[in-house]
Amino acid sequence: VVYFSSWTDQGIAEKLPEEPVLYVEDVVFLIRSQQSSVHLKRAEKTKESIESQCRQLSQNSCDVLLIHSKYKQIGSWIILSILPRIAEDFPSKKWLFFCEEETKVNVAGLIHVLMKYDFSEPLFLGKALVDQVPSIIHHYKFHEDVSRFKFPDLEAGWVISQSLLQQTATRWKEEPADVNFSIDIKHEVALFIWNDGNGQNLHNVQEFCADGSDLPQFYVEGKCVTQHPKHISECGDPVSQKKVSFAVKTCHKFHNSRVKVVLETWGHFAQNVLYYSDVQDSSIPTVDIKIPNVERGHCSKTLEILKRFLEDEKQAEHDWLVVVDDDTILSVSRLLRLLSCYDAMEEVVLGERYGYGHGRMIGYDYVTGGGGMVFSRSAVSSFIDKGIKCSRHEDPDDMIIGMFAKSYQIPITHCPLFHQSQPQQYALGFLKHQTPISFHKHTNLDPYEVYQTWFYRDDEAARKHQSLSREGLRDEL
Repeated sequence: VVYFSSWTDQGIAEKLPEEPVLYVEDVVFLIRSQQSSVHLKRAEKTKESIESQCRQLSQNSCDVLLIHSKYKQIGSWIILSILPRIAEDFPSKKWLFFCEEETKVNVAGLIHVLMKYDFSEPLFLGKALVDQVPSIIHHYKFHEDVSRFKFPDLEAGWVISQSLLQQTATRWKEEPADVNFSIDIKHEVALFIWNDGNGQNLHNVQEFCADGSDLPQFYVEGKCVTQHPKHISECGDPVSQKKVSFAVKTCHKFHNSRVKVVLETWGHFAQNVLYYSDVQDSSIPTVDIKIPNVERGHCSKTLEILKRFLEDEKQAEHDWLVVVDDDTILSVSRLLRLLSCYDAMEEVVLGERYGYGHGRMIGYDYVTGGGGMVFSRSAVSSFIDKGIKCSRHEDPDDMIIGMFAKSYQIPITHCPLFHQSQPQQYALGFLKHQTPISFHKHTNLDPYEVYQTWFYRDDEAARKHQSLSREGLRDEL
């Protein structure tokens, strides 16, 4: 009998039977990784953990792949587009297990779970999520009853059988999904597999967990075979407020509504905020950016903000530029903690990643603007030096930046803690196991309540900590 301690800090142990019907080498482990050095290190750590467990369980090695490295095509992160290649590469494997870069996997426990299922059947397994309301990010699918459609929590890991892999890969080759935008991969993968009711529904597997808090009986008893950290990954002290510039895109008609909310919520905790508008308003104050206001897109306004970040002497010491809409709701303290892991000397474009045109293999990634776009000074310099420009004022700024980034190999880095939409637009189970950094839009909600519920406590705690630190320093002096 082979024993393996899965979560050693909790004293949980798993074992495989002497003659298992399923071996670790029957499973391919695919980690949804990305190019950024920060995220690559996390994915490699997960890969090493899985490989180490496999060595303890079997004399044969298991296949553990970093998706962005194995399948280098742009947009491999949407998964569906690379299924034909995965099917060609691993035709004899029984199961395909997909996970995120920080998913913790108990390999022995996973094998135990998969033994319950028949790989020759077209099976789709994972931790089931459902929408709270008809969601704009899901194009209001199943609006008559959102609870009837389940999709997998990617952080908890999800599995398809060899039979389903072959079916899905064949269908993708014959009829790729007619979707231009890649927004929420977990929903889009499930929707394609469901195939208008002619395919497979997701089967909920209780042993697939996120942070475990939603399944306490499994967590306590040690039956979770996957987990995912809820906290923000930090790499030292938070980045200093002195190093970050916040740029809020606005216009005159929102000065007394949206901008007022910013000033009274997260803007109160940000040291360096500039409000770029179409008029100068000394009561805020705003900066007249000399760009005509448009209803959407705001490409010219955003590129002018990038230029001013480099030219403005007052921002010369700032390493980071955070560009947000006037109805973005965020946590300053959480963002500063997140940035502790990134190097402003590198070209960093960070936020919630969307994709365009990946189904046709001609697409590009972009950071969606509503959730906030974070740029290192190095990235801003590259964009300006290489001549980024808009053809019209109303061009979509985030997509233009994405196209330009692809042309000049400037990586787009995804962080799922940024959100383009409102809290209720996301599955509750998804939000429960993360520490969000931003949401977007004031429509049909109270933005003050959203800020108070999700962000105020951390921002206020960070402010108090900074005040105590300054007082302690004065006492020492």
